[in-house]
Amino acid sequence: MLQQFFRFLGGLYQLVWGILLTALLGVAVMLAWHFYQEEVFQTQLQSQGEPVTVQIKRADRTSRALWDVLGNAVYIGFTHHNQAYETRYVSDTLWLSEGDRVTLLYHQQSDRFGQLQRAPIADDTRVVSRLINWSVVADFSRETKALALFVLLMLALFFVGGGVLVRLTGLTFIQTIARALFVTGLGFMALFLTYDAFQYYQYGTQLKRNGQKTEVTVVDTDRLSHGRKYHWYTYQATFPFKNQQRVVAITEADYGRLNAGATQLAVLYDASLNDFITADYSLSFSQAGAALFFWLILFLLLRPTPARATAVQPNR
Repeated sequence: MLQQFFRFLGGLYQLVWGILLTALLGVAVMLAWHFYQEEVFQTQLQSQGEPVTVQIKRADRTSRALWDVLGNAVYIGFTHHNQAYETRYVSDTLWLSEGDRVTLLYHQQSDRFGQLQRAPIADDTRVVSRLINWSVVADFSRETKALALFVLLMLALFFVGGGVLVRLTGLTFIQTIARALFVTGLGFMALFLTYDAFQYYQYGTQLKRNGQKTEVTVVDTDRLSHGRKYHWYTYQATFPFKNQQRVVAITEADYGRLNAGATQLAVLYDASLNDFITADYSLSFSQAGAALFFWLILFLLLRPTPARATAVQPNR
């Protein structure tokens, strides 16, 4: 009897946490969808928007949506061509009030105004080679990244929320749908990692093929540890180039030689990519390894299971 009671408490505990996590994921999905829509609109503004300076007639700082608490948001009202408009404006330092003038972007097709986004100030004094912490995601637009985040959160919401529904209702078909989505997600991940690895080797091969060989003076080296139980290391070197500090991946042998007192390092520079690779650097197989791992998991899940033979006794 006591064992059944503790089993009930454990199931109730898991159910409460499942409901709480479902609610949090629901909020995250709403935020991700909002950010995706904002990125779509920003893309339209940047390509088709016209800068217009308006005078603020009204400033309302009352929170109207969940995402208003994430920044200093104010809803400003103004007129343009004798027509009233209102738009949301976010600023960390600027305090807008009635009578102030502000420059917005006007999108004529949707008849909407949006905030003029300033590009973040990049630290162009230190440039890290793309081969370090490679990911093809760096080439994706902000709109694509926002959409990918929304899809991932939606999948997480379905899995967690579906599990809660199965516990509450016992509808097992939800598990069938979840398994199909899980397998589909693994397939897309395997395809993405395969594409990512292909682009990595293409990029590194271009650097080796088109790079002009030169020698640079190394001013700093670094060894980075990866993994918890089984450690492995990657190595980096920093050298000056055109008023910049460039960071490039190096081999273990180069790391030992440079730490022994050497300062010169042979590198290849591709001006079209504006990137370096050391002359003796070998591209990592870990990029392909991740893709192969997901393909293996997908194969194990999809492989046909042999049916067990059943002995049939003849009727006599």
